[in-house]
Amino acid sequence: MKIISALKAVAVAEMAWKKERAEVSPAAPSLLAAIENARRDWQQALREMDQVDSELAEYVIYKINAAERRFMALLEQAKKEGVTAWPNTTDFFYAPIKSGDRELPGLP
Repeated sequence: MKIISALKAVAVAEMAWKKERAEVSPAAPSLLAAIENARRDWQQALREMDQVDSELAEYVIYKINAAERRFMALLEQAKKEGVTAWPNTTDFFYAPIKSGDRELPGLP
């Protein structure tokens, strides 16, 4: 019974935290923000593993796996949509360079 009440307390606290976070930003987050939130949640779940007692170990392992899968799914979605972490650098390297009133060729 002690384990169930501990799990229930953790779940209630987590739901309250998520509800509070949702009230602060009612608009749906962008894909990049969702990826960053998923990464933070995953890291937090990994940190919780260091501090959990043996009674809640399975719950924390489940939480780690769920957070990792959510993060990986969002990365896959970003890949399909063509979202990258860095801007397209080919335009920078291969575009002609303007110097005063003449134009210099870009890199080959």
